[in-house]
Amino acid sequence: MMKRLLIVHNAGDYREARRRRAQDGSEIYYGHSYVLDQLDHLADRHGEAGFLCCTAPEYVERLDHGVTLMGADCNAERKAGRALAMMADYDPTHLIVHGPITPLLRWGLRRGIKVGCVLADSFAMHPLDRWLRFGRLAGALNDPGVTLIGNHGVNAARSLVGLGVRPEKVIPWDFPQTRTPDQWAVKTGPGDPPYQLLYVGSIGRRKGVGDVIDALLHLRHRPDIRLKIAGLGQRARFEARARRMGVADRVEFLGLVPNWQVMELMHRSAAVIVPSRHGFPEGMPLTLYEALASRTPVIASDHPMFAGHIEHDCSALIYPAGNSRRLAHEIERLLGDPVLYAAISQGAEQAWNRMQIPVKWGEMIDHWLQDDEGDRAWLAQHALATPVGAPQSRSWE
Repeated sequence: MMKRLLIVHNAGDYREARRRRAQDGSEIYYGHSYVLDQLDHLADRHGEAGFLCCTAPEYVERLDHGVTLMGADCNAERKAGRALAMMADYDPTHLIVHGPITPLLRWGLRRGIKVGCVLADSFAMHPLDRWLRFGRLAGALNDPGVTLIGNHGVNAARSLVGLGVRPEKVIPWDFPQTRTPDQWAVKTGPGDPPYQLLYVGSIGRRKGVGDVIDALLHLRHRPDIRLKIAGLGQRARFEARARRMGVADRVEFLGLVPNWQVMELMHRSAAVIVPSRHGFPEGMPLTLYEALASRTPVIASDHPMFAGHIEHDCSALIYPAGNSRRLAHEIERLLGDPVLYAAISQGAEQAWNRMQIPVKWGEMIDHWLQDDEGDRAWLAQHALATPVGAPQSRSWE
């Protein structure tokens, strides 16, 4: 029986990702080329595969090998009507909602089609905030009609269980990691001044960008410390903040940097800052993988999703999220101690290895679509809890 898979994500634009790859082989966001390859593979094996990016401009592009790329020009988390209409037009037999968007899940359940939910989100937040934002999500995911649930990273998967989702349904997943620490030499020091700090990611308050800018104020006696910020978001807001703090001459906003340039930018920096506040629903940020692989020491917040992956003074320096004074202290400590600097660069490889997960995004979806006895057993085996009698071989434990 031919299957028509539709994957719906609120953000992104895979038509643009495909155009960019065809033009010069590049990708802005890590994983886009991999997803495009997997769509080809899934269509070849199962029939048809579509990917709908809700916030992308409205379009439908049907490729000649069973893949359809779409945009809906709407925010499905706030007003899903146009996305739902395009989903109905595509008429999938299998639906994957790529994000915690309950109305889209309910749409698939009402139609009686196969439904999955693949996430890259954490739910370890204040209980009231969690209930207000995701109070209905656990009930939808526990519905027997939702037969695939994955979250990006082990801690993120466990936070989904904390939300109330049954652990035997939740699978930690990852993208293949092609950039590894053994591709770079251990760094023995931060190099010559000025010392460059680097932030890569979306620019917003809960991502901790303001905390890094504020840390420069606490380091006003160190004009040799600079900050580069790569990414999109509320740039004007944080440019104004840097001016108010009197550190604008030490902060450079790079805009959107193609992913292939990120690793080199990280390796040339003195430190990579990962300052996410607890309120930001991190799954497992690819920035952390890439920073560890670059061998440049990481200074990270104590976000719950990082716990167990990086260790203070061993593979990173860790400070209380939102505390810019403590962040400034860790920056100065790192730059002033070459022994500590080299030790953290050395420890990055062990932390990177500890973060690896055997289940990859495309493989997980392929098994779900195939849906024979062996495939169902494979998915159950890699969930956070396995049924009685199933083999126990979860290498991420």
